[in-house]
Amino acid sequence: MTVKKIVLRTLLGLLIAFFLFIGLFVIPYFANIVMPWDRSEAIEAAITWGGLADLPDAAEDVSVGTEGSMFTRTFIVRFELDNDAIDAWIKKSARMKNMVPVVEADGTLLYEIHPGEERSIGGTVRVNRLDHWVVIKMSWS
Repeated sequence: MTVKKIVLRTLLGLLIAFFLFIGLFVIPYFANIVMPWDRSEAIEAAITWGGLADLPDAAEDVSVGTEGSMFTRTFIVRFELDNDAIDAWIKKSARMKNMVPVVEADGTLLYEIHPGEERSIGGTVRVNRLDHWVVIKMSWS
């Protein structure tokens, strides 16, 4: 094998590694994408910042999203659960159990948590008993 081929293969390997790094770590961070390996950390951050109980084992259709920039980060966690389990989860959540929610026009219950825990900005928890879903939206800056 010639030196030229070795150099070309090395450069190609470095180029592939560079694009993998950009595609897997840099772009998702700035594009507000939660990668599968970051999902549990995003959920943990949202419930910690909100002073909320862990997600119930019975939670279904759990989705995790993010918003923000390099200076702020917002995690959005949505899940579905039956009303009895939602009530039990609210009672276990330190910051929500004694709150009186605002009832929005569509009947959704809005819990506002400001400021959040661990010096976070806080956020909201929306509970829709009719459609059996909960959306947690917590921010840190």
